[in-house]
Amino acid sequence: MNRSGAKQQLPLLPLLFGALAIGAGLLGRMVFDQGQVIAPSGTTGMLLWILSPALLGFVFRRRDAATRRPAQGGYFAWHERSARAAAVAALAAVLAVGLVIAIGLAWGSLVLRPKPLAMAQLLPSALGIALFAFLEESGWRGYLLPSLLARTSYLRVLLLGALIWFAWHLPYLDLLTAAYSSESLWTLAPRLLLGVLAMQWLYIELFLRWPSIWPAFALHASMNISAQLALAGGLALSGPQAWLFSPSADGLLVMALCTAIGGGLYRARTRSAKVACPV
Repeated sequence: MNRSGAKQQLPLLPLLFGALAIGAGLLGRMVFDQGQVIAPSGTTGMLLWILSPALLGFVFRRRDAATRRPAQGGYFAWHERSARAAAVAALAAVLAVGLVIAIGLAWGSLVLRPKPLAMAQLLPSALGIALFAFLEESGWRGYLLPSLLARTSYLRVLLLGALIWFAWHLPYLDLLTAAYSSESLWTLAPRLLLGVLAMQWLYIELFLRWPSIWPAFALHASMNISAQLALAGGLALSGPQAWLFSPSADGLLVMALCTAIGGGLYRARTRSAKVACPV
């Protein structure tokens, strides 16, 4: 998707998008939510933060020729090919989280103290997590990723996209991780950055193969729903090696799986490109 004449240009539009999204989170936490006790139902600041990628993506897509695709229906069009990819991605995410949890339980770094979960709570929780994932993907893969791919090199897309995505989480990172970890953010955040980098690689390859937000959304939502419902059902991290098996992006095994799948898709894509265009 890169334009050969634009690979060395500074990608100003996607960087502006990222700065505004990060700024919305900072504004929400430091201005709207300053001094407030943040309830589970959320606050005005959290609403601004959560909505910012989707709203900014909507505005920027209309003004950025690199991401305007009316003929194909855009990156939100539901096609049979992207639907199949989304189904596979959702299944893979559930299996991956299940594998991480199973190994963590066998290792002793995860423990399960079952809690009753009412069906009346399960569906709203899952829908809320899915909505959150959709709002994120509307911005990150619905605008930021294709805009970066059109303007700069693969490595810069990987690094810049991961840094923006990670930095957007920072204003509310303590609240996002409080449900499953009491670890200091000074040690958790750098590890989360590595996890986001691994996931960004996987999302790039998914997008290059299926230029649609739906495979990424299915992966994102299914992974978060599986992990959050397991934690709500009594799963807990235990011991000094628990971070290895965290079902979130800060877990080493999750990073390894994302890296392995992203690397496999990358090798398959580049190998097929070499076969199609032999030197």
